[in-house]
Amino acid sequence: MKLELKAKLLRTFPKAKTIQSGRLFTRQLSYLIDSSLVSLFQGLDQEYSVSQHLALIPIGGYGRMEIAPYSDIDLLYLHDGKLKHEILTAIISKINNFLYNNGREVGHTCRTIKESFESLENIQSYHAVLDSRFLIGSRPLYIKYQSDFLEKLPSDRVAEFNEFKIAFLEGRIINSYDPFLLSEPNLKNDPLGLRDVQFIYWLEKTSLLKNDHGSGVFDFFLKGDTLPILNAYDFLLLTRSALHILSGRKNDRLDLNYQPEVAEFLGFGEKTNLNAIERFMSALYKSQKEIYFYLGMYLDARKTPIVPSYTKSFSNPDTLYEEVIHFFLDAQETGTEPSRILLNDLRFASNFIDEDFKSNKIVIDSFIKLIKNKKQVGHLLTLMHECNILGKLIPEFGACTNFPLFSFHHQYTVDEHTLLILRELDLLIEGTWEDLQVQEIFNQCEKVDILILAILIHDAGKVKEGDHCQYGAELALIVAERFRFSEEDTELLRFLVAEHIIMSELSSKRDIHDPELILNFSKIFATPNTLRLLYILTIIDTKSVGKGVLTNWKKEILYFLYRSTLEILEKNTNPIKTIERIGQTLESYLIEKEGLEPDVCRGIVKFALDVKPQSYLNYNTPRRIFQHFVNIMEWNASKESIKFISESEPAFITISIFSSENRQLLLFVCGTISSLGLNLVGMRLFRTVNGDIILQAQITDQIGSGAIGSEQIETIEHTIKDCINGKLNIEEIATTSNIWSSPIKIPDGMVEQLVKFSNDISINYTVLEIRLPDSLGLVYRILRTLLDFDLNVIFVRISTSADFAYDSFHIQTKDGFKVENSDLIFSIKEKILEVTQMKENQGVFEIDF
Repeated sequence: MKLELKAKLLRTFPKAKTIQSGRLFTRQLSYLIDSSLVSLFQGLDQEYSVSQHLALIPIGGYGRMEIAPYSDIDLLYLHDGKLKHEILTAIISKINNFLYNNGREVGHTCRTIKESFESLENIQSYHAVLDSRFLIGSRPLYIKYQSDFLEKLPSDRVAEFNEFKIAFLEGRIINSYDPFLLSEPNLKNDPLGLRDVQFIYWLEKTSLLKNDHGSGVFDFFLKGDTLPILNAYDFLLLTRSALHILSGRKNDRLDLNYQPEVAEFLGFGEKTNLNAIERFMSALYKSQKEIYFYLGMYLDARKTPIVPSYTKSFSNPDTLYEEVIHFFLDAQETGTEPSRILLNDLRFASNFIDEDFKSNKIVIDSFIKLIKNKKQVGHLLTLMHECNILGKLIPEFGACTNFPLFSFHHQYTVDEHTLLILRELDLLIEGTWEDLQVQEIFNQCEKVDILILAILIHDAGKVKEGDHCQYGAELALIVAERFRFSEEDTELLRFLVAEHIIMSELSSKRDIHDPELILNFSKIFATPNTLRLLYILTIIDTKSVGKGVLTNWKKEILYFLYRSTLEILEKNTNPIKTIERIGQTLESYLIEKEGLEPDVCRGIVKFALDVKPQSYLNYNTPRRIFQHFVNIMEWNASKESIKFISESEPAFITISIFSSENRQLLLFVCGTISSLGLNLVGMRLFRTVNGDIILQAQITDQIGSGAIGSEQIETIEHTIKDCINGKLNIEEIATTSNIWSSPIKIPDGMVEQLVKFSNDISINYTVLEIRLPDSLGLVYRILRTLLDFDLNVIFVRISTSADFAYDSFHIQTKDGFKVENSDLIFSIKEKILEVTQMKENQGVFEIDF
């Protein structure tokens, strides 16, 4: 019988798997302990007759009925002073020993009501008694304890402790510089853990009606519109319970060793499945963010009970995009700290932001202005991320949200780590960084706005298996294209992301005093400024991995590598051309990352350098170039008409097609995608030295996301193959859609229609821009027209707003030159107007030479 409680608890532990509620599970454990203590007390009362003079009162977590499987059982033995010392000692000894024998740790205190006031010297004891509840014994004594003690807590002591909690939470949450989402969090005491929620509960409990002492955390929060924090607290309770059960002891540190076990226990999947662990940790981090937002609103509300009127603006869908981005831009320009209440309203409004937000010109221009202003960029981007805005604008970064790194080396999630780097950059921009040597190098840096974007994307590739630097560089190219960066800025962004770990790798794994190593390393840099930016990125990236990672020794060897390389760059009067430098980077990747023999590597480099146009090298990373080389070899061996590859990106699907020369291929791809109701947002065409075609296209669904099912991808592949093999008529496909849609109509006259040829943008190609009413098969008809004039189309960019198309085509003559013949240009223009059914003499026609 003595071990009956232990057996009951052990039988109940597995229920945590099926109950899936921390509240219900911990309450059930509390009931089991209650039942055993009531039975034991009743037996003792028959022996000692103490029920008129003694009350057994659970306090602390047990008082709130939130007892975790191996948490201490805290008890108050409340007596009226009339029992003999020997009797009290005997009863306390028997109850405590019963709990000890059942494997429980006990925290107990024995007091009269008068003595209870002495417990208020300690804040932990103060909080424990706030959670008092009656269990068994003298109910009149407990009622008197409520009226004479709990309802008469000294106001100065209550105010002192409440002020401490508010200051603690403000410093820990509102004014915190460090990330909250830790790789190995303490579920109870770390930021955004259980204790932070309990602090609010205790704050409010002393402000409510004096007789409101029986409620627990859940009962309190159910009184308001607080479902998110209630669910978050419940999940943390459940996770803590699972951790206790699996540890077999009181343990609140969810370290890397236990995360797989807890994930499996809570039903996220097998512990050997990395995705299951990622899903579990992401759910935990999401719960912590809910706590973060509630705490922020709560603390703001205590200071400013009246909600600012600005909140009403976010309710207008017609102006939502502009107001959201201008909210942060205004905060930057005025130096105003945004209200946490307004930020929560923004977080709510983010649910109504669609996929086209990331391509909205006003939003992009405002965001670029914000990062070029540089002031408090890291802080503001952190707030944007917390409101779910940043990931909507840059989904490549948004995919990293709550993404854990299962590494003892990294202390934070990918997104928290990234934002901490940006806050370190804030200090450099302000000129207040801790190391004067690093500060002086940063002060010479140019194009810091590109560095900011590189920081945002540098670890985005970690969401996929493989070389995260290479995949991150591919994402950087996608962002640069969407932001319409120049070739120079695009290459700088790609370089910083692709090479962001190279200085750390060389300094820690190679002999940086080797002159040949330094010479070869210097060849990857276009300018000294590129080296400075990479050095700064390496320093603050390393510092933001975790506390103590950037040691003085690490800083010293990185500085030596920087100085040695800078000396060579400053002496070099004949810098390496961009194409040659990219070729060297490709060869190094193939040798070091893919483990290929030098002769094989040189063959692949020659293949890449021979691809036309040369923008192929700028648009594709070494990883993807190697994939293309392998794909072409496989295609040539297969004798298939084409080789079709698809790859999922955060914002779209990339399809790559390898084919022999076929001028109809562009039409087949465009017409097929149009017929399925999908959006073609970009397309590039490259040719190998052997005349083979590499076509790369980006597609989205109707709402502009990359959520395209595998069946649709297979349909695209089969339809294109059937068109090539003559089984389907592309004209019929391109002008027929199987998807019903009703686009928003723009009023006549609101947008001026345009057909524009520009020959002053590039020395290699002509840019054709059109702004015309969108219609089924519009891009197909324009492509058909260009091909009918025997032109080469090397790039297509598609953008649609409501029912207007804003499209760009990079075109050349069949000989690879710009289209400069005026008669030919006018003929193309007339045909485009005809096939797009523009009314005669309507719109603007421009030619720039």
